[in-house]
Amino acid sequence: MRPIKLKIKGLNSFIETQEIDFHKLMYRGLFGIFGPTGSGKSTILDGITLALYGEVARKSSNFINTNCSNLYVSFEFQISAKEINIYRVDREYRRDKEGRIRTKSARILDITCGEEILEEGVKSVNKKCEEIIGLQLDDFTRTVVLPQGKFSEFLTLSGKERRDMLERLFNLQKYGNELSSKLSREVSSQKQKFNVLQGELKGYDNINVDILKNKTEQFSIIKEQCSEYEKQLAEIEVKFNEGKELMDLQNDLKHKLVEQDSLEKNKAKIESYKNKILLCESALKVKPYVDNYESTVQKIKSVKNEIMHLEDEMKKVEENRALVYKFLTEAKADNDNKLPELRLQYQKIVDAIQERDILNRVICENNSIKESIVKLSDNIDTFKYEIENNGKYIESIYNSISLKEKKCDELETSEQYKRKVNEAIVILSNYENLIKQRDVLCGKIKSTVYIIESNERESKVLFNDLNEKKHLLQEKEDMLDELLKNCPGDQNMLLELQKKISSTDDKWTQYNSITYNIKNSSNIIEDFKEKLNQDNKKIEELEKHISNRNGEIESIHVENLAQTLRSKLIEGEPCPVCGSVHHIGQNIKTTDTHNLKQLKLDLDKKKKDYELLTARIIKIKANIDGEIKNIEKNNEQLEQLGEEFKSVSVDELKHQFRLLRDNIEKFNSEKTSLESQIKILTENKNKLEIGYSKMFAVQEQNKSQLVNLKTELEKLENEYKGLYDILSNMKTELKVHDFKQKNMEIYEREKKRISIENRLKDLRVALKKNQNQREILKGKFTDLRERLNENKVRFVENEKIIHEKKTSIKAKLENSENMEQLESVKESILRRIEQIKDTYIRTEKQKNDIDTKYNECNSNLVASQKNLLNLKERNTQERISLENILKEQNINNIDEVKNNIVDVLEIKKLKSEVEEYNRLSAKLAGTLEDINKKIGSRKITQEQWDEIKKSRNEKNKIFEELKNTRIKLEDEIKYISYKLNELNILSKSKQKLNHKLSILDDLDKLFKGKKFVEFVAANQLKYISIEASKRLRHITCGKYGLEVDDEGKFLIIDYKNGGEKRDASTLSGGEVFVTSLALALALSSRIQLKGTAPLELFFLDEGFGTLDDNLLEIVMDSLEKIHNKRLSIGIISHLESIKDRVPVKLVVTPAEAGIGGSRVKIE
Repeated sequence: MRPIKLKIKGLNSFIETQEIDFHKLMYRGLFGIFGPTGSGKSTILDGITLALYGEVARKSSNFINTNCSNLYVSFEFQISAKEINIYRVDREYRRDKEGRIRTKSARILDITCGEEILEEGVKSVNKKCEEIIGLQLDDFTRTVVLPQGKFSEFLTLSGKERRDMLERLFNLQKYGNELSSKLSREVSSQKQKFNVLQGELKGYDNINVDILKNKTEQFSIIKEQCSEYEKQLAEIEVKFNEGKELMDLQNDLKHKLVEQDSLEKNKAKIESYKNKILLCESALKVKPYVDNYESTVQKIKSVKNEIMHLEDEMKKVEENRALVYKFLTEAKADNDNKLPELRLQYQKIVDAIQERDILNRVICENNSIKESIVKLSDNIDTFKYEIENNGKYIESIYNSISLKEKKCDELETSEQYKRKVNEAIVILSNYENLIKQRDVLCGKIKSTVYIIESNERESKVLFNDLNEKKHLLQEKEDMLDELLKNCPGDQNMLLELQKKISSTDDKWTQYNSITYNIKNSSNIIEDFKEKLNQDNKKIEELEKHISNRNGEIESIHVENLAQTLRSKLIEGEPCPVCGSVHHIGQNIKTTDTHNLKQLKLDLDKKKKDYELLTARIIKIKANIDGEIKNIEKNNEQLEQLGEEFKSVSVDELKHQFRLLRDNIEKFNSEKTSLESQIKILTENKNKLEIGYSKMFAVQEQNKSQLVNLKTELEKLENEYKGLYDILSNMKTELKVHDFKQKNMEIYEREKKRISIENRLKDLRVALKKNQNQREILKGKFTDLRERLNENKVRFVENEKIIHEKKTSIKAKLENSENMEQLESVKESILRRIEQIKDTYIRTEKQKNDIDTKYNECNSNLVASQKNLLNLKERNTQERISLENILKEQNINNIDEVKNNIVDVLEIKKLKSEVEEYNRLSAKLAGTLEDINKKIGSRKITQEQWDEIKKSRNEKNKIFEELKNTRIKLEDEIKYISYKLNELNILSKSKQKLNHKLSILDDLDKLFKGKKFVEFVAANQLKYISIEASKRLRHITCGKYGLEVDDEGKFLIIDYKNGGEKRDASTLSGGEVFVTSLALALALSSRIQLKGTAPLELFFLDEGFGTLDDNLLEIVMDSLEKIHNKRLSIGIISHLESIKDRVPVKLVVTPAEAGIGGSRVKIE
């Protein structure tokens, strides 16, 4: 990742927008960020992390400047992978009413080719930035800002402090105390789960398959009984529904007859409503004609008043119009004659003013040119003197450079010779390392042999324990087999016996119930037969009585019919029966109509009594048939029961059941005890087998490792001999006895040569600087001379222009006005012109307004007169129409119409009441007819209906009890099945937890005492030391290397002293800085392996304050060597002593109260 541009506003001490161009800043590879303490140097790094990750590296939550309410940050950067891509992240923050910081907007764009928004929103942008860079905030900060002070401290630390720092530097906290505590929590959690699981398993002691089987058989019996009662209920439900329907119809018929009487009472009221509706509707038809007629009369009066008002207004407008026309004639004369003359005078004055202004400007310009000519002459003399001095200084620099170059050539050593010496030192170091590795391998071989022997002894002990456990386990299994052979029975036998007891008990109960029912039904039949004989006698008497009454009523009907016919016969006209024309009216027998009604009432009463008796007889016969069927059914049930159940008593069966249950419980207790012992022995045997297997695997691994160590030792011996031969040959070739001493001599010569080269570099820079300065001085001298000549020419030209302008102004002033009074004359003429124009425009406008008003009044008057004629004609027509409609509706006058006008809603209300009455009458008649059809000849009494309901309720009650028992059994079966499934699941969970706890126990032993942290840190440290050694050799030109010993301590390899190794505490201040820099760079490279693309810069934020001038020189030389095109180095410091040594500087000016925030500037 290579930064391109950073913009920040409102972040910490930066109030105004500040822009940092990293292209310019990183151009030379080495740059510095300088400024006083608190000026905002580290805020620049905060701006980068805030843009990329939405938070600052220092974890501050209040990073908006107190004088700002908003914060803006924009960061452009480049990713150089297979393809180069450029991105920009924009974020904006604001402070809410409570003072908390909220993100206002966030987005990331790909600006490689145009602008493409990749993501928007805080979380999406954070995730996209991490995806592009490949590092999280902590890794990015540790990579970009290298904490050199920590590494210089790390070089000399030991013990616990060293281990803690390793943990922090390599971010291993998650493998140390955190992992141990997490593991402890997990062990506690799993043990707690195991205890809970054990407690749950105790709650399943009474759950087994036998109980489930027993409940299932009981459920089948109850289910069959429910089916039988369900059929009986279906039959009685049909009777119930028929009876309910008939009772409801009879009740509806009573209610409807009551409603019919109520409607008859309202009939007269409805007729009056009909007459009122007709009269009101006629009045409403006439009302619009009346309204139109009265409205027209009112309008005629209004139009007459309007015409009188318009005639008065017309007179006033004509008088004003004549006056305006007079003023317009006078204004037009002034506009046509005086205005052109005034405009000509105005233009001449304007031209004269412009000429005067030009003259004044030229005079001022000539005065300034005269002063400039004098200043330029003085400056030309000064530059001549500076150019001469500069030439002398350049010549002295040339002489110094030639002397230094000669001395530098004398101190130079050939690169081939230096390379061979360095190679020899490396080989010597490798030779010494091989000797140490050989000693270490020998020690490892001895320790491995000892471990193999001790493991063999432990494995023998484990094998003996295992055989003992197997023998005990076999004995217990044999005892269990013997117990199972002598099993007294199981739960199924108990269940069968329980079923037999239950069945026998049920059969005795049924037998007693059936015999009681048969006896009861016989008694009921006898009672019903006695009632039937009595009712039959009553029926015979009623039939005779009804027959007599019918004969009497028939004879009375015949007499009444004859009487009616006789009363309508006229003497002389023929009789329709006999044809006689002579009719005798004497001695005719008359009938009493009151007696006829009494006979009919008596007949109806007897018929009703007959019908009731008939229904009761039918019911009694049906009851007798039902009881006979019950007796037959009960006899069949007695036959089905058989005689077998009477052979064994229920008490005997219960005694057998108790004996069998006690024997089974004793058997189960002994069996459970043996199974528990077998389980414990099996677990112990399995643990021993696992331990023996582990021991065997470890033993095999140790033996393999011993073979590998011996092979490695042989390789080391061969390498050792090879390196010894190479060293001997190189000593002969280079004629050097002590390579380390020779390397030290070369180092001293190189040091002197580098010092001279640095001085040469400064001299060449000074030479180039002075040469550039000389060229600049010459250029400025030439410019000054040219400007002097130009000013002289312009001065002469301006004098000519001044003379011409004075002559032109005098020619344009006719009356020889003073030049200072030209503006007042111009203003006077301009006011006169404006006055004439305004007068003419104003009078023209008045004339147009008065004409418009005149035309408007005239048109309104004509329109009103025309409207009056139309209204009079319409009034005549409306009066005729009103008279005609009054005749049509049979209304005498307008007053009668007004008196009978009723609101439409009122009429609608009356109509709706009439319609509702008609609808209810029709509906009621239809309903009565429908009910009578449905009832037909059927009839049911309240006693019959109550009997049906009682029978239905009794059956329902028995069925509900059976159904509840069935549901209860079904729930119990489901519950037991569910609990059995749970029991299986819990058993499996227990096995898994046992396995997991054994693994966690092994892990807990492994991670105690931060052993794992030390192991990971040691591996990380080896890699870091190899990478740091490479960088250190590059920085020091092959003089120093770095390695880690077996105890994890840093050793410095001093190649200039023949590869001698010494403790890091012996390093000087500059050497410590360089070594810690190499370590920091190595760690940065290690962290960058996580990223998708390399980070092309890093910052050094500590370590310069304690360095003297000599050490600072060494450090700056080291930094010069390690930077390149793909790696830029930034130094953050407030020290002025290193500011001049950095080629490119970003100077941060601190904020000043009342002036502004911090500012940045690249130098």
